[in-house]
Amino acid sequence: MPPGDPAKEKPALLRQNRDFRLWWGGTMLSAIGDEITAVALPLIVLMLTSSPLHAGLVGSVEAIPPLLLSLPIGMLIDRVSRRAVMVGASLLSMASIATVPIAYLMDGLALPQLYVVAFVNSLAATAYRIANTAALPGITGPHKLGEAASQSETIWGTSALVAPPLAGLMFETMSPATPFFLDALSFVAIAAAILAIRSRLGPAGVPPPLRWRRELTAGMRITAQLPLVRTLTVLTIVGDFLFAGIGLLLIVLAKESGATGFEVGTVFTAAGVGSLLGAALASRIELGLGLRTAVVGKHWLTALLFPLLLVDLPSWGIGLVWGLVALQIAVLNVIQMKYLMSQVHSDQLGKVQGFMTFLSKSSLPLGYALTGFLLDRFGSWNTVLAFEAVLLGLAGYALVGRGLRIEPDATKNSESAESGASDEQPQPSRPGSEQ
Repeated sequence: MPPGDPAKEKPALLRQNRDFRLWWGGTMLSAIGDEITAVALPLIVLMLTSSPLHAGLVGSVEAIPPLLLSLPIGMLIDRVSRRAVMVGASLLSMASIATVPIAYLMDGLALPQLYVVAFVNSLAATAYRIANTAALPGITGPHKLGEAASQSETIWGTSALVAPPLAGLMFETMSPATPFFLDALSFVAIAAAILAIRSRLGPAGVPPPLRWRRELTAGMRITAQLPLVRTLTVLTIVGDFLFAGIGLLLIVLAKESGATGFEVGTVFTAAGVGSLLGAALASRIELGLGLRTAVVGKHWLTALLFPLLLVDLPSWGIGLVWGLVALQIAVLNVIQMKYLMSQVHSDQLGKVQGFMTFLSKSSLPLGYALTGFLLDRFGSWNTVLAFEAVLLGLAGYALVGRGLRIEPDATKNSESAESGASDEQPQPSRPGSEQ
């Protein structure tokens, strides 16, 4: 690239990076919009039908695109402009969400429309998130991936803390159409922010000839071939599965302690605060302790904290324990994202992120169902013990896992050619090609 190319010359401080500020703003709007819709959509279904069943079914429709399409979406994102994918996904979400307030104001809102909106918006959100992560190394440069991962985790923690009460407030005090209207407008701003980014957001080279079967499984093969990425993936995905139904468990524990509805809500507020603190401290923790000590220590500390839920704690005590656990989870999420971006070549990040999305989304409904089954059959005490057994297993795996034994170079593959991580080698870039 010629001198002065913004994709290569990155500011020393991430906050001085214009492109990263645009990425951050667009991602924050996207995260808040997703959380607002996640609350407002079941609310409007309940208002329309008075049926919790339909509210649950609409939520289940949202789970279909990540399960069925994350692998082909990841493959696509490594072959086309990630900028185009993110802008297209934003505009698709905007068009889908905007139909809700329009139909509501025209007294034409119907349940089938909400099912379609849930599916289309989930599809667009899946494509946006995979492309968003795959594009980030090109925006930050290889030496700022840890800070970028921390900022990303902060975005999701902030949106989870702020957006749900905001959505409920708008729905109740303004109009059921208001959350959807503001969400639709936010997608226009997101598209504008992505278009204004100057860095290259697409794969650097000409993609090889398409081989469907090979490329659909490439994310799995790359993950399996990189010991550190493999170990962190196992820890993260098993954690996702285990804690998929943690909200249900915490509600049961709080109710058993005599908590009011407001006090139950504070338990989840504590989790949001813990997540934000973990995101802010993750890089310092890793730098101070080293990668292996940080990851192993996180899992043993979580395993030591969780049995405190066996004590008859008041709601604030339950919130404190879960907030501390949420802090540890956020630390692992930041570390996992950092080394995923640094160990996997940028031209293969879409496929790997698609594979990660598939694993994560597949684990959530199974984990939630398992939590419900354990609570129903064995009660909260034994459910906590079952969770603790898995946490101890994860802590043991982190201790002996081969991928954590060698401290990796955190910039290994960010800017260099792929060194054996994938079977598909990128071809030389076309002169002047713009992705």
